[in-house]
Amino acid sequence: MAKRATGSTSAIDLEATASLSLAPAVTRAAAILDALAGDPGDGLGMSEIARRLDLPKSSVANICSALVEVGFIARTGAGFRIGRRLAELGGAYLATVDQVQEFHAACDQLEVASLETMQLAVLDGLEVIYIARHDGRQAVRLASEIGQRLPASCTALGKAALAALSEDELGRRLKGLTRLPVLTTNSHRTVDQLLTDLAAVRERGYSIDNEETALGVVCYGVAVQGGGVDQEPHAASVTLLKARADDARRAALVNELRRLAELIINPMQVGKKPDGPERRSVKSDRGGSARPADNR
Repeated sequence: MAKRATGSTSAIDLEATASLSLAPAVTRAAAILDALAGDPGDGLGMSEIARRLDLPKSSVANICSALVEVGFIARTGAGFRIGRRLAELGGAYLATVDQVQEFHAACDQLEVASLETMQLAVLDGLEVIYIARHDGRQAVRLASEIGQRLPASCTALGKAALAALSEDELGRRLKGLTRLPVLTTNSHRTVDQLLTDLAAVRERGYSIDNEETALGVVCYGVAVQGGGVDQEPHAASVTLLKARADDARRAALVNELRRLAELIINPMQVGKKPDGPERRSVKSDRGGSARPADNR
């Protein structure tokens, strides 16, 4: 008896599950799909599938024929591989994914940024609406709450979302403006100042709120791409006290923000460890911090 299939279902588990299932053939079909999905090669032959799952070849042959007929798997020279129909179903699932739910799940995957305050917002005109928040161990008191609006020109979230717009759309939203809302002495006051900042956002790949929403606080933001053509841009940010925002921490946080954006738009990556510099952690303060009265 094979001890374990290539995917997540062992032969013993399959036997027990199928015996309890109201539709054993469906359970076995799922196990076959799992085995094919976990094989990085050119496919699996019928004998290999039967061996891995400890199923009769006749049962595997019948199920595979049915799966081929509906497009869930396809025949190859080596046997069978995952079919295109599964990609279509996966796309349909991703289209229904709740971004707020995925935001919270993705935050748990981050080693450094998860210790800080993280937020998700959607752009609405020239404002951002906050739709989700993750409070880390270094939580700060926020001026923004879920459902609240703030000027996009002052926030890292807003500037990341604005920078993701086309030039035509950005120009349309800014048309006729002469002054911008001001929240602190560091807030942009003119459209030209904002446009210069947005150009820098596009060049570096992330936005910065340098005490523009609350004194003593900095935020870094990235756009969350994807969604339907009529969907307003989303963005994610991480917030911390400026006194803690050294170069090493900033680099680690920005890398993990980019990872967060990838996880939100591709939930199938949740649980997979990324390769590259974003895995390099910065040791974070775990003690208490002074909390400013009005933080973003």
